[in-house]
Amino acid sequence: MRLTVFHDYEPEPLWVKSLNKLLEPTDFSEIQKLGHVHLAVFNDGVVGISVTNENRIVYLKVRDITRRRGVGRYLLEETNRFVLNEYDNVSIDTCIFPQEEQDGLTYFLETQGYVKSAANDKIFIFRD
Repeated sequence: MRLTVFHDYEPEPLWVKSLNKLLEPTDFSEIQKLGHVHLAVFNDGVVGISVTNENRIVYLKVRDITRRRGVGRYLLEETNRFVLNEYDNVSIDTCIFPQEEQDGLTYFLETQGYVKSAANDKIFIFRD
């Protein structure tokens, strides 16, 4: 099966177990309240999730076991595409992530075409 990103899609019953593992200890209903949900699915399992609110990515998580395999890159590309249908840029505040992940996230965002905001070096912006 191929990696696919579903936007604002109610999870299939087969996906629930992997989704719950990914989100622990948070509940999916709480994530849905944040905005538009984007689910990366591979082999009937959720391997990544992002949430956007207007032009901001407010939540982004990829299963540890699938990191460095292109899941995060593809999820981010598809999330950007979704947001750029309505806005001229996408932003993400690295402060919403645990401190120990911020250096890796900064590197990842820069390799994906994001640049630091001139006003705040914790906010990264992507323009198509």
